[in-house]
Amino acid sequence: MKGPALAVMARAPVPGQVKTRLQPHLSPEQCAALYTALLRDAIELACSVRAYAPFLAFTPAEAERYFRRLAPMRMGLISQTGSDLGQRMQGVMERLDEEGYSPVVIVGSDLPALQPATLEQAVQSLRNADVCLGPSRDGGYYLVGGRRTCAPIFEGIPWGTARVLEVTIEKSKAAGLTVALLGECADVDTIEDLERLRLDIQRLRRIPDARVPVHTEAWLKRRE
Repeated sequence: MKGPALAVMARAPVPGQVKTRLQPHLSPEQCAALYTALLRDAIELACSVRAYAPFLAFTPAEAERYFRRLAPMRMGLISQTGSDLGQRMQGVMERLDEEGYSPVVIVGSDLPALQPATLEQAVQSLRNADVCLGPSRDGGYYLVGGRRTCAPIFEGIPWGTARVLEVTIEKSKAAGLTVALLGECADVDTIEDLERLRLDIQRLRRIPDARVPVHTEAWLKRRE
C-alpha cells in the first residue's frame, strides 16, 4: 500500500457556476474570485500535511490545463466523474483505492479555517474506524474518509439538505461500517458564513502556529 491520500474536490472558478448562494450579495465575478482564493488555500493546506499524498479532484474535464497550472508538481490530478456529488466522491475514492492508497480522505475546497491537525486526526481515526466524517454546521460534512472503498455511504444521500450527515451515518452503520466523527468545521456558502469567516480568521491570527488562509484573507481585505 502507498499510504494515505488526500483529495480536494474542486470546480473551475467560472463566474455564475461557483458560490452562487452568495449572490446577489456578491457579483458572479466576485464569487469566482473568492472561490479561487479558497481553492488556493485548500491546495496549500493539502500539500502541507506530510501524512498524505495530495490530489486535486477537478471538474470539468476540459479544465485540466487550468488545474495543472494551479496545482504544485507533487499534487496529483484526478478528473471527477458521475452525475451527482456522491458518485463523484465515490469515483475519486475508488480511483485512489485502485492505485493502492489507504486510507483515502476527501475534503471540499471551501474550508479556509480547516487546520492540518484535523486532517492528521482523520488519518489516526481511520486506524480503528472504517469511515471518518467531519460534520459541518449545515447538517452536511466537510470531510469523508475510508480505509477502503465504501460505496453505500455515497448512495441515496439527500445531497444539499440538512440530513446529509445523519443519513450517511445511518447508511454506514447499516452496512456494518464503524464511524469516527471529527470536530465541526464550517464551509463558506452564504453571506453569513462569509461574515463569520472574518471572525474566524481574526481568531486564528491569535493562535500560535495556527494555519491562516492567506489567499482568502487577502480577498476579504480587498473588499473592506
